[in-house]
Amino acid sequence: MISIIGVILGITLPMLPRAWDTARRSACAASLHGVGQGFQLYRNDNNDKFPKARYMPPPWLSRDPDPPITEVLKKYIEPVGDAYRCPGDRIVHGYEYTDANGQTRTCGSSYTYVVSLSGNAYEQTFFFRFLKLGPSDTPVSYDFDGGTFETQTGDQVQVKFFHASRNVLFVDSHVGRYGENP
Repeated sequence: MISIIGVILGITLPMLPRAWDTARRSACAASLHGVGQGFQLYRNDNNDKFPKARYMPPPWLSRDPDPPITEVLKKYIEPVGDAYRCPGDRIVHGYEYTDANGQTRTCGSSYTYVVSLSGNAYEQTFFFRFLKLGPSDTPVSYDFDGGTFETQTGDQVQVKFFHASRNVLFVDSHVGRYGENP
């Protein structure tokens, strides 16, 4: 009896990390899909133009003076809470910093925005005009992971990949991976 249990454990235990990663990636994709709905609602109200926003909310370093996407989309998506949180993210969404008023805040987003879309209708973008990509091949937002990132105060933050493969929100509102067809 014990040997049977040992064999079953030997077979199933190696599969658990992959199953957990798949579950986290699926939950993350659902969150990112919700963010995509916010983008679509914004575009519907703004002549099909993407929001003018910076790639990530504070405290992440950006030369872009535009507000963060979480602020621009707040009419469509609650900026505080789990709407912008990937379950695999253990650092970015909850990263604490002190704002200019001395208040402690958190980043509030696991996803980065592709600012080259900022303020443009899709047909005006570099992706469409020069790269000749279609809406199902053009990224809008994706997991903010897999690198060392600098904060506005100069801190270097190492962020591991959230899952085995990065989730990407595309212009046509599907969530997948690069090279995957919807």
